[in-house]
Amino acid sequence: MPNWIWIFIILAGGLFVLKMAYALSVALVLPVTKGALYVSTSNVRIAAFMEAVPMKTAQLLVDLGCGDGRVLRKARKTYGVRAIGFELNPLAYLSARVACLGTSSVEIRFQSFWKADLSKADIVFCYLFPDVMKPLANKLRSELKPGAVIVSCNFVLPDMVPERVLRPGNSLHNDPIYIYRIREVKAELKR
Repeated sequence: MPNWIWIFIILAGGLFVLKMAYALSVALVLPVTKGALYVSTSNVRIAAFMEAVPMKTAQLLVDLGCGDGRVLRKARKTYGVRAIGFELNPLAYLSARVACLGTSSVEIRFQSFWKADLSKADIVFCYLFPDVMKPLANKLRSELKPGAVIVSCNFVLPDMVPERVLRPGNSLHNDPIYIYRIREVKAELKR
């Protein structure tokens, strides 16, 4: 058999194994993610978020469902913030861990953010599925401190009013990025 056939068989087999690993990774977390797939956030959307939400070195950015960790790495590189990402998809988690090797102050946790205490977060980034947005809004309102910023790609947080809506011109379909701020409870009660 010619060498090119062996090379083709090896490459096709490798792609098949990768596809099966991806399918298994998605299937393992379906009960928690409610069908949301790992989708990388585009660099255009990350740049728009970074420009709209300037950060300080002492702040903590938390990415809920961090995928390959690109948002965390970019925030660390741009602003020097501490960053924590939560990821349940085993393949995405491993990808994030490898990509973040040697990046100081970036932590990737193989853990559900539903079980995490987010009270120390200054900025929360998420690109999640619509089915989880209502319970997520409740969790964020109850745990985040006044002044904390929430950034949600594509989907609104029910019963919350965005402070700003971005539409990066180069983004596919010009999908919105919603920016929210947790308000002081006492100030809202006085209104």
